[in-house]
Amino acid sequence: MAAELVINYIIEQQGINLNTLTDKDFSNISWLNEREPIYNMKGEKVSKSYYYQNKKEAVRIEYSKITGDYEYNGVTYPDTWLGFKKSMNWLDWAGEIAVTKEMQAYYFNLEPVFLADGTETVTGFSSQKMIEILKDERYKADSYLQAKNPQLYALLYARYGNEYNGYLRTGVKDGFVSAINAETEPSILAVLNNEVYGFEPMTVKELILMNLQ
Repeated sequence: MAAELVINYIIEQQGINLNTLTDKDFSNISWLNEREPIYNMKGEKVSKSYYYQNKKEAVRIEYSKITGDYEYNGVTYPDTWLGFKKSMNWLDWAGEIAVTKEMQAYYFNLEPVFLADGTETVTGFSSQKMIEILKDERYKADSYLQAKNPQLYALLYARYGNEYNGYLRTGVKDGFVSAINAETEPSILAVLNNEVYGFEPMTVKELILMNLQ
């Protein structure tokens, strides 16, 4: 049984005939339970899974960003965020990915972002959907921190509430970064300079700054 797909086992047990297994909308299957999506520390959506009877993972959808070269007015801009993609993975009874299907990629309608100095210098590219995703990621990262470390979360809001909220709303991190870098209060510095368990020798301050957009 170990190498058998969980969903195939379920289909056999339920007496169900699914000829187009890979195209099935799993959100409409009553005997599969959708789990809360998983986000990383930066608020990026990593995966979402469907479980059989809320016990055995059967299907895992994984999400990733597409980056690469983008050409604008004859100039190539490397490492540009172009869109995102997802893969649908079927797990066997041992919990290993046995079958993977790459889904159709999603690309942004990118527009240039200019430096506001009258020179039309391109500083990057953006789109309405990208802005929505980035804002959602900032608030997901905020929720991640609150869930993982409520005390640190409370300290950040108490000490840098205005600067941090400004970053969440706009994505501009300069004010928040400057406030943390200018910190002189010994009790606050003691917290910021603590090493993060499992990420040693990275400090709390370094981890916070690393996960900003």
